[in-house]
Amino acid sequence: MSAVLGSNIRLARLFHGLSLTELGERLNRSKQFLSRVETGVEPVSDALEQALVDELGVLPEFLREVEAMPLTEEQCHFRKQLTTKVALRQYARARGEMLKRLVGVLDAHLELPPYKVAEADPTSDEAIERGAERCRVEWGLGWGPISNITRVAENAGAVVMQVAGMAGEIDAVSFATARPVIALNAVGRSACRARFGVAHELGHFALHTGVLTGDRLTETQANRFASALLLPGASFLAEGHITLRRSRLSWEGMSELKRRWGVSKAAILYRGGQIGVFTPDQLRAGYVHLKRRGEALEEHEDRDMPVETPEVVTEGLTVLARDLGIPIAAVARQMHVKPQLLEDLLGVTDNGSISNVVPLLRAGRAAETISSAVQ
Repeated sequence: MSAVLGSNIRLARLFHGLSLTELGERLNRSKQFLSRVETGVEPVSDALEQALVDELGVLPEFLREVEAMPLTEEQCHFRKQLTTKVALRQYARARGEMLKRLVGVLDAHLELPPYKVAEADPTSDEAIERGAERCRVEWGLGWGPISNITRVAENAGAVVMQVAGMAGEIDAVSFATARPVIALNAVGRSACRARFGVAHELGHFALHTGVLTGDRLTETQANRFASALLLPGASFLAEGHITLRRSRLSWEGMSELKRRWGVSKAAILYRGGQIGVFTPDQLRAGYVHLKRRGEALEEHEDRDMPVETPEVVTEGLTVLARDLGIPIAAVARQMHVKPQLLEDLLGVTDNGSISNVVPLLRAGRAAETISSAVQ
């Protein structure tokens, strides 16, 4: 029988957000001892292995399995990585690894949409704009508002998931694996903020393959891509006049444009500044106005705009259970974890519901193409 791997203990520990000290207190072991276990210096006794299995919600196979392609730092795209605490990055990365393994089970049984996010050149603003435009063309979106950017991302072969338990400091994190995953913070995010987050992560997929992100440059590049994807320059120039009344900003027009395009007023200001619709003075006045009105994080229109619901994971699990006889408990076994851990990852409620399920997949054949992703 193969030995328990310290890296797997560490993964399960970080998934639960536990420090070595906290896990040691639960197991009646010292922090120093567990550190030696995780680094492979100290062997794992049968009694300790059983205690780890019971405490961490995994099966014995999980602790012994060699993961062929574990997530690397370059595959993890965090918003503001350099200002995100190391512990929070480790926690999110551990959850991303579990999401990757869940998606691997889905991929093994279902034919998910093929990945089609073309690489783009990040070396200039113009190149980034053209990259976003090429994605719109390839995805058949036209030049109008995108009604559901989450569905667009999933039809392009990514998997989007609202993840429970993610730290409040993290809006979103994506993982550039063979089947890319976008993990959104399930708590406290407006529809517009979540939509921009999905577009931002698509920007990382297009612009930053194999690049460590999270610094100001790569974040600015991904923001530029997201802005160009959600608000194409030519379309914004054609409609942007409603945001101005002579030399002053029109907040009625700003609200109208926000509702039509599904982006925040802050994002409209940001985009207008990029392509010269607003002067620096107008931009400053606009940001000050939002802050004074208490709209820096949540804008007044947000309460009337429903948050988009990811579909691939929830519908995929439904198809596995309904059509193939593979319930969540069996999916957990294939991941070598206990059902409670998977339910924690998915945010399963007391009544067993994951989220609203909209039919998207069918077992044994390609996912149905959503022909109308734009209004």
